[in-house]
Amino acid sequence: MTVSSAPPTARNAAYQQLVAQRNAFTLTMTVTFLVLYFLLPVLAGYNKPLMAQKVLGNVTFGYLLAFAEFIMGWVMAYLYVVKARTFDRLAQEARA
Repeated sequence: MTVSSAPPTARNAAYQQLVAQRNAFTLTMTVTFLVLYFLLPVLAGYNKPLMAQKVLGNVTFGYLLAFAEFIMGWVMAYLYVVKARTFDRLAQEARA
């Protein structure tokens, strides 16, 4: 009888799939959030003419980008909730 040093959950295919999908999703969401989040202060500091460009009436590109960050937060939260259902299903399969 061969005894594996890895815990049973690490050998489970559903658990391995859960970890791989969760890590890929987390990395993608983190990089996306950081790029979009830091875009506003970087553009405000280095490209003031673009940020002052009027887009809709007196609304500038800078204000539009700042508002888009709020939208981004809600969209990313929604995407996580949707993806968490898949993670929950895989976690249940891994326990079985």
